[in-house]
Amino acid sequence: MLFVMLLAPFKSKAVSDTTIYHTLKRSRTYLYYPQSVERFYKANGYKLAWIAADTIKTHVWDGMLLLDCVRQYGLNHEDYHPKQLLYPELHKLIKQNAKGEAAALYDIFLTDAIIRFINDLHYGKLNPVYTAEKIDNGLKFKAYTELMLALNSNDFDGVINSVQPKAKLYLDLQDHMRLLVGQRSGDCYLIPQGLIRKMAINMERLRWISTTGKKVHLTLIVRGGDVISYKDEYHQDKQLERLLYNESTTNKKHLTLNKIKSSGL
Repeated sequence: MLFVMLLAPFKSKAVSDTTIYHTLKRSRTYLYYPQSVERFYKANGYKLAWIAADTIKTHVWDGMLLLDCVRQYGLNHEDYHPKQLLYPELHKLIKQNAKGEAAALYDIFLTDAIIRFINDLHYGKLNPVYTAEKIDNGLKFKAYTELMLALNSNDFDGVINSVQPKAKLYLDLQDHMRLLVGQRSGDCYLIPQGLIRKMAINMERLRWISTTGKKVHLTLIVRGGDVISYKDEYHQDKQLERLLYNESTTNKKHLTLNKIKSSGL
């Protein structure tokens, strides 16, 4: 429905060299990082970044597959425009070698989704210091430049993955999450969703530690392949879980680092 609503004003217009520019202006309110998306397209000359004929190599399938696998990063698929980024629509646009408003809109939503994914991997979705507004206004780390690097690389996934924290605590947790959500979920293992969620919220905390330098209490780590849990001393796990999975109406600005200390790990 959103796709149709945004396209409606354009139906009678001919395709022009400014299609991306005008479509972007009209869709800003639907984007998570409108300024970053605008910087991205300004840098690439307001050209389609993803949608092209199937004879032209792009990273569109790499990007879509990454979004399909966000649970392996402790993130939520619903945060990345799933209603707009539908595979049947993408196949149609590629088959038709579309260059009009529909292609522009799909391209823009995919760019916004990947930029959000990069920011969520780097800062965390709910970073109490670096909010989405601050990030979009411009910080030293720029997701849109990382995306441009990835699009010009033969290792798209590798460039995107490189924005994550480098700490061993994070890497061990990430490896274990990938094992549980990826390999074992397809091998008839019954993985408790509570464990997956607790791992996800501690991956989130480790992203905060990496970007803010603050001390944050962890309630779960992985060491030598074993999951080790710690007491939720500050009673924050449930609130963070609800926010991470969009199950709370609480304003995330209420999430702070006050009185949070390291678990000494």
